Amino acid sequence: MLIVTPLEIESVVWEGELVPSVATRGVGPTQRPVAAIGEHEVYPVAQALEVETGKKWTPPLGGADFWLVRWACTLREPGGRPTIAEATQTLYLRPRNAAAGERTAGGGYAVYAHSLFPERLTVEDQAEFNASLTPELKFALAEVKPGGLGAKIQYRKVFPVLQAYDVGTPTPYWVFRPHAAHPLAGSQFVYAVVAAQPGAGGVRGSVELVVTVETRFGPLRLGLPEEARAHVGFVIP
Repeated sequence: MLIVTPLEIESVVWEGELVPSVATRGVGPTQRPVAAIGEHEVYPVAQALEVETGKKWTPPLGGADFWLVRWACTLREPGGRPTIAEATQTLYLRPRNAAAGERTAGGGYAVYAHSLFPERLTVEDQAEFNASLTPELKFALAEVKPGGLGAKIQYRKVFPVLQAYDVGTPTPYWVFRPHAAHPLAGSQFVYAVVAAQPGAGGVRGSVELVVTVETRFGPLRLGLPEEARAHVGFVIP
């Protein structure tokens, strides 16, 4: 399966100014970055890994369900000035079945991010490249061999420096940082293989975006306003 990463968000679930967690004197609307959160895209792993030759993907033992999911966000600098110092996009995952606990009987997570992409990209990396999702449900910076199992992902990096954290947990996140020659602006897409153990009934979650900006008073952290909470939740499948 070929998955083409768009250049822009095609379906926006929320867009607006980010707000400081507490009232901060001197930080007016023109100094707040504008963000947009895109609607998540879900690909069943078995469908994504299937090839035209008829080869079928064999899921790992344990009975968990897996989905390849894509999220997107857009950042615009406040007043057009490059003041964004850092941005963090976090996923909060939990079982869709309210009766299921956060942990399984064996002590593992009921739902979690099995793998993340990108894991680490720097300003020296190519802006456009191909990646793949392997049958082991890991992301690799290599193309799928003809006739082999795997999903090919065409990817374009917008934010210059990216680092993923906490793979294997229900709260993975990506940190985006600018470079002297490349501010944080534009639409950036991230992928995760999300797993749900038997009994979880799927996945329910939400997206959090926190941005640190430089002001005349020093660094200031801003996040989504309360009104955005009703729009940034998602359900898988």
